[in-house]
Amino acid sequence: MNKPLNHPALMLLLIVALAPIGQMAIDIYVTALPEMRSAFQVSQQSIQLSVTAYLVSFACGQLFYGPVADAYGRKTALLAGLGLYMLGSLIILQTEQFSLFLLARVIQGLGIASASVVMKAIAPDTFSGQKLAHVMTYMVIGWGMGPIVAPVIGAQLQKHFGWASCLYFLFGYGLVLCGLTIFGYKESLKQPVPLRPKVMLGNIVSIFRSKEFHLNFLTMGLCYGVLLTFNLCAPFMVQDVLHQTPVFFGNVALAMGLTYFAGVFSNRIIAGRIRPAVLCKVSSVVNLICAGGMLFLANRYGLTLWTLIAPPLIITFFAGVIFPNLMARSVALFPQVAGLASSLLGFSFTICAGVIMYVSSLLRVDVLTPLATLYAVVAALSMLMIFHLYSTRDAASAKLAAERR
Repeated sequence: MNKPLNHPALMLLLIVALAPIGQMAIDIYVTALPEMRSAFQVSQQSIQLSVTAYLVSFACGQLFYGPVADAYGRKTALLAGLGLYMLGSLIILQTEQFSLFLLARVIQGLGIASASVVMKAIAPDTFSGQKLAHVMTYMVIGWGMGPIVAPVIGAQLQKHFGWASCLYFLFGYGLVLCGLTIFGYKESLKQPVPLRPKVMLGNIVSIFRSKEFHLNFLTMGLCYGVLLTFNLCAPFMVQDVLHQTPVFFGNVALAMGLTYFAGVFSNRIIAGRIRPAVLCKVSSVVNLICAGGMLFLANRYGLTLWTLIAPPLIITFFAGVIFPNLMARSVALFPQVAGLASSLLGFSFTICAGVIMYVSSLLRVDVLTPLATLYAVVAALSMLMIFHLYSTRDAASAKLAAERR
C-alpha cells in the first residue's frame, strides 16, 4: 500500500516554518541581554552563556534525531523533539532563577534540534532535481533570517511588553509547529534504516572520511559563527557604549537580515551564469578584504556606529552568497542516509559556530578591535578552506557511502 503523498506547497510551508525556529530561539532576546543581565543579577558573560549553552545543546541534539528519523520516521522524530522543546519553554516561563533558566535553555536546544534535522530530510523525501534546489534555497533563506530577524521581533516585544514576552513568543511558535506537524504532515520516509549500531557507526565513519564533508562543515560553521557573533556582542556595544535603544539595535539587525537575504537570493539570479566555485572564491576574498578594513577602521577611528555596522553588512551579504552553495553540496553527498548525514552536518558546523561564539563572549565590548580581529581571523580561515574545497573533489567518500547501502 502506497503512503499518502504530501502536498508540495504544504511541505514547503512546513520546511520554511521549521527553518528559523532553532536560530530564532538563539537570538529572539539578544536585544534584551543587557536588561536580562540586571534582572537575573548575573554578569555579562553569564547571560551570554545562556546563548552558547543553547547552541551547544542544539548541536548535540542533532546527533540523536537523524538516526531516529531514518529508522522510525520523520514525523516521530519531529514530534518528540517539539515536545521536549515545549517542556523547556514551560520551565522558562515559570522560573525566576538563572540556573533553572540555563537548564531550560539546554532542554529547548536539545528538543528543537529535531526541526533542523528533519526539515533537511523531508526536503529530499518530497522534492528532487531543480525543485529540490529551489526548496533548499528557501530553506536556507528561512534558516538564515532567523538569527537576524529575531532581534527585530524581540526588540519590539521588549519595548511594548517587556523582555519576558520574547519567551512567550517562542512558546507560541512551538505550538504552531506542533499543529502543522500533527495535522498537516503525512510520514514521508520511504525506506526505514534500522538502528543497528554497527551499521550506523560504519555510516558515520564513511561520512567523516569525506574531505569534502570536512571542508563544508568547517566553512559553514565559520559563516554561521560570524552571523551569531554580531548578535552576541553588538547589543552591548550599541546599548552600553554607544547609548542607543534596543529598538535601534533591532533595526540594525533588520538591515543585517535584509543584507543576508539579498546575498542568498542572489544565487537564484546568477544561477548558471557564474560557477559556484568562482562565486564562493570571490566572495571569500571580498570578505577578507572587508574584515581587514574593519580592523583598520577599529584601530584608526575606534568604536562608532559606522565602523561597527558597515563592514559586517558587506560580510553578511557574501556569507549569504556562500552558505547555500555549501549546504547544497553537503546534502547531496549522502542521499542514502540523509537523516544521519543531516545530523552530523548540523552538529559539526554548529559546534564550530559555538566555539566562535564562546570566544566572542570573552571579548571586550567597549572597544571594536577585538571583534574586528575575530572577523579577520574567521574570514582568512574561510577563504583558505573555500579555495581548498573547490580544488578538491572527494567523490570517493560519497561513493563508498553509497556502496555500503
